[in-house]
Amino acid sequence: MTYYLKYRPQKIEELDLALVRQQLKAVLSATHFPHAFLFSGPKGLGKTSAARILAKSLNCEKKAKNEAEPCNHCPSCLAITQGMALDLIEIDAASNRGIDDIRALRQTIKLAPSTFKYKVYIIDEVHMLTPEAFNALLKTLEEPPAHAVFVLATTEPQKLPGTIISRCLQLHFKKPTTEEILRSLKRIVEAEKLKVGTEALTLISRHSGGSFRDAVKILEQLAFGRQEIRVTDVEQFLKGGVEFALFDWLVYVLNQESQLALKMLAEAVEQGVDLKWLVSESLEKLRWLLLIEYGVVNPETEAEIAFLKKIKVPLKEVSKLANLLDEAGRQLKEAVIPQLPLELAIMTWVDFSLSGDEQKIPVPSKPFNHKNQKSVKTTLADIQKNWEKILQTLRPHNSSIEALLRSARPLTLEGRLLTIEAFYPFHKERLEEGKCPLVIEKVLAEIFGEELKIKCVLGERQAERKKEVSEIIKEDLTDIEAIFQ
Repeated sequence: MTYYLKYRPQKIEELDLALVRQQLKAVLSATHFPHAFLFSGPKGLGKTSAARILAKSLNCEKKAKNEAEPCNHCPSCLAITQGMALDLIEIDAASNRGIDDIRALRQTIKLAPSTFKYKVYIIDEVHMLTPEAFNALLKTLEEPPAHAVFVLATTEPQKLPGTIISRCLQLHFKKPTTEEILRSLKRIVEAEKLKVGTEALTLISRHSGGSFRDAVKILEQLAFGRQEIRVTDVEQFLKGGVEFALFDWLVYVLNQESQLALKMLAEAVEQGVDLKWLVSESLEKLRWLLLIEYGVVNPETEAEIAFLKKIKVPLKEVSKLANLLDEAGRQLKEAVIPQLPLELAIMTWVDFSLSGDEQKIPVPSKPFNHKNQKSVKTTLADIQKNWEKILQTLRPHNSSIEALLRSARPLTLEGRLLTIEAFYPFHKERLEEGKCPLVIEKVLAEIFGEELKIKCVLGERQAERKKEVSEIIKEDLTDIEAIFQ
C-alpha cells in the first residue's frame, strides 16, 4: 500500500491543516451541525480524508456528546476506515455529472440509513455537474431528510452556483505552510523508521507544490531501497536524476549571455532535467542574492562566493528576473513546448541590453519625419536581397535582436522609413522596446551608407496562408475542369 493511503488521516488530530482541524472540531462539538458542507481548495490537501472523518464523527457509537474526535474503534468507525460502510456514499461528479445521476441520488436519499445514524454523501469535484444537475441538487439541499448530510468537495468553487454555496457551511483548504507539510512527512518518517533530516524534508516540502499528496509521493519514491535519505539524494531526485550545473546556468542568464543560457537549457531538456525543479531552485538562488543585497545573509561556501563574483548585473535588478521566472514556472504545466516559457523569460530579461558602443548611439531629440528627408538610393529590393547579411551583421551587436528579426521580414520602404513586419505580438513588442530600433538602424547605416529609420507592424501570416490555400484549390479545380472538357 502506498504511503499516502497507508497514512491517510483517520482522526481530526491527524489532519495536517491547522485551520481545518480547528474548524471541524468547533462544528462537530456543537449541539447542532449543518446538513451540507462545502470543502474547497487545491488538490492533495485532504478534502476527501476530512469528509470521511466527518462521517465517522457523526456516526461514531462511542463518542461523547460534546466531543468531535471519533473513537476509530466502534463498528461504524471501522466500517468507514475499511471502506465497507453502506451509508457512506462517495460520488465522482466528473463521471456522474448529469441530471439523471442526481435524480437517482434524490430517490435513494429518502431511504433511511441501513446501520448508521446519518447517511453521508460525499460528492467529489462537484463543480463538474451540469446546470440541470445543479438545479436538481439544489432541491435536495433545500429540503434534505433529517438523516442525510452532504459534503461537496471541489478544486474550483468559483464554478459553483451561488445558490448551492449559500446552502453549505464552507471550509476552505488553503495551501499548507512548510511546517504543515513537514508535520505530515515526519509522521510517516517516524512510522516507517526512516532516517531523514529536517533539511531534506524541507527540500521535499518546497518542491511539493503545496500538496500533501505530492510531498508524500516524493518521500515514498526516495525511500525505495533505502532507509536513510540525505539532502543530496533529494536534490538528485528532484532534478530528474541527471547532473545540471545550476550556478553556471544562472550566471549565463543573469549576465544576459542568452545564447549560452538557451543552449544549456535545451541540453537540460534533452537530458530530462525537471524544469519545475530548475525554476524552483533558480528562484531560491535569486531570493538568496536579494537577501545578500539587503544585508540579511552572506555567502558561506566557496561555490556561493565564486557564483557571486561571476555576476555582473547589480543585485537589486535580480528581482525583475525573479518575477519573470516565477511567471514562467506558473506557465510550465500548460506549455505546449515545455521549455518555451523559460526561453521567453530569458529573452525578456536580456531586454536586448546593448554593449558599450551601442549604448553611445544618440537618441533623436525630436521625432523623425521621413517625408521631409531627401530621397535615398537604397530600395526595398536591396534590403530584401541583403536581409541575411543584415542579420549576420546584427549578431555580434545583439544576438537576441537577430533571433527576433529571423521571424520577421522587410515589408515596405517609404522614403527613409523601413517598415518591418513581425508575425507574433511578442516579437513586435520586443523589437520596439528600448534601444532595439537604434541598433537595427545603426546596422542598416553600416551596410547601405544611408540613414534609415524603422517601424514595426504586426503581420497576418494566417491570412496569407488562407490565400495560398485558396490559390492551390483554384489551381486544382482548374486541372479537374480540364480533365472533363
